[in-house]
Amino acid sequence: MIRKFLFSSLAVLALSFTISCDNTTEDPPNQNNGNSGGGTTITGPRILSKITSGNIAMEEYITNAGILSQAYIRDVGSTNTITATVTYSADKITKIKYQDNVNPHVIDNVYNLSYTAGKLSGFTMDQTIMTITNHSDFTVYYDANGQLYRIVEKKKMGNSADYTHYVESKFTFSAGNVARLDYTTMLMDGANPDPSTSILMSYAYDNYDSKINPYNTLPKEYFMVTGTLFPINSNSISFNNVGKITLQNPSGPPISVPKGYLYDSQNYPVSDQGQVVKYIYKAL
Repeated sequence: MIRKFLFSSLAVLALSFTISCDNTTEDPPNQNNGNSGGGTTITGPRILSKITSGNIAMEEYITNAGILSQAYIRDVGSTNTITATVTYSADKITKIKYQDNVNPHVIDNVYNLSYTAGKLSGFTMDQTIMTITNHSDFTVYYDANGQLYRIVEKKKMGNSADYTHYVESKFTFSAGNVARLDYTTMLMDGANPDPSTSILMSYAYDNYDSKINPYNTLPKEYFMVTGTLFPINSNSISFNNVGKITLQNPSGPPISVPKGYLYDSQNYPVSDQGQVVKYIYKAL
């Protein structure tokens, strides 16, 4: 199912092919707040509500007073949906439960988050698929400047009491944007990863604009965790909007997908340039 969601996301990205990535419209087609049909243009604070393709809300974010409580990730090619339910302690996300609508579940994951000095420093994942239990321990690393550097996952798969798999997400940032993600998987050899089993998948993010990334209106920690499920979407934590995503497969040529946007007068994207993919906000 994860692969199906990935391919569907790529199909949507391809729809946003454009030559120019910087167009501003004063009267964009989806600038209305989308709540009560009042048609009021948002000029003040806002939060991302939906990303749609046609009549399908590919992503939907349920918020109350600016606090994310639930999110939906929908496959554009089927009725498959992942629901994420978010739990807080004070103003910090402490738990996220992802569950799909497939029987039996493919994704039924519970993440518990921990913080050090106010920053996400680690999280765990517990998953039960039929009678099989899987567990992961994630450690989040930052560089000397406090920038996200790595997320390391050690997995205990198939009811194992010992670690069986290792995943490393290594981030390269430029001007506050994710420029590259190196996603490496290995088997564990005892307590250590086995480099001889290493497989590297890389994602390059280029041609950023200077506008506001709509995901910045939602909690960064949510997207840091979600990115471990869907690494291609790691640009969600960038300051700006990516103009091209390149997948560098270990076997085969790179695949590049360009993206372009129409913006409102407040520098928020409101659609791709073909007005197929639309960004809908809610006023705060």
